[in-house]
Amino acid sequence: MTLYEWVKAELESGAFRSDSRLPDHADLGAEASDRWVPGAYESLLMRSTYSIRRHAFQNYLLARKVRKQALKPSDKNCEKEEAALLKTGALAVVDPVISFLHAMHTDKAALRSEGLRLATGTRKRELVKVGIALLGMWGDRGDPEQPAGPDANGDADKASGDLDILLTLARHEEFTFFCAPAVRSLAGAENVNDLLLPLLDGLDGWGKTAILYELNYDPLQTDEASGVNPASEYLLRRGCFNRLGPEVNANLCATKGGLAARLKTLCESEELPDAELYRGICEIMWGLTSFSGVYDSLNDYKHGHDARNLFKQLVETKPELAELDPRGPEIIDRMR
Repeated sequence: MTLYEWVKAELESGAFRSDSRLPDHADLGAEASDRWVPGAYESLLMRSTYSIRRHAFQNYLLARKVRKQALKPSDKNCEKEEAALLKTGALAVVDPVISFLHAMHTDKAALRSEGLRLATGTRKRELVKVGIALLGMWGDRGDPEQPAGPDANGDADKASGDLDILLTLARHEEFTFFCAPAVRSLAGAENVNDLLLPLLDGLDGWGKTAILYELNYDPLQTDEASGVNPASEYLLRRGCFNRLGPEVNANLCATKGGLAARLKTLCESEELPDAELYRGICEIMWGLTSFSGVYDSLNDYKHGHDARNLFKQLVETKPELAELDPRGPEIIDRMR
């Protein structure tokens, strides 16, 4: 069973978890007591100063192997390509390999076919990730007039082209880091929120973070009913709730969610915010006041000074908010 087939089967069984152990887990060489966190490898590397760059000539040779298998598929070419891809993590090679494939003017249809094979027909996670990247660049977008969005099982029945494959794999946090930008690339920024926002309720680790970075926060991309950008509103209400800790996404949620501006509006209003909004704001402020030294804090948030004063004003002038979330006074203490 390929990894794509495994993810689909798990989704259909109702026993699926976004952080469940993939069938190729033994390849990681982890000890029995080790806990592999899906998506952590790529996410933490991207936040570190560790260099993952390889020599350009190595990437050129790898791109040639991918190109050869795409143009002249055979067992021999496939074996050479996959062996080369498995020598290193997908994160280190997808961008340079795709750049070389562009420069080689490789047939787009052939690259799409190879992307489909790697993403849906292989049993190794690094091969699937490379396939996802290829589909993001050369996949079939389908009919852009079709309404888009995944169903309860993660299949984008309403979407078209190759988006259903990307959205299905995106449900597992080992692949979300690669699927999120691939979906944005393939579907376009104007459609990405409709496709990725529905996935967020099933993710609470690094996969959730990956999607938050790919959403479209353009203020012109508003919901007709509410008049607000649904992605920005999600950040304020639920963006910081995850199993990693609120500090991981706090600055992103504050910045793209317009935290300071919303706090100003709430301070000027005579009405109390709804429970979900206030709890979400408290979670962001809790994350910004962690001052861990690892993630951005209130001092790194562009409007941190205003947010500090406005949050204090909101809590002190509306003591009833303690019934919605009791952390307000403690957050104020953490800001000092």
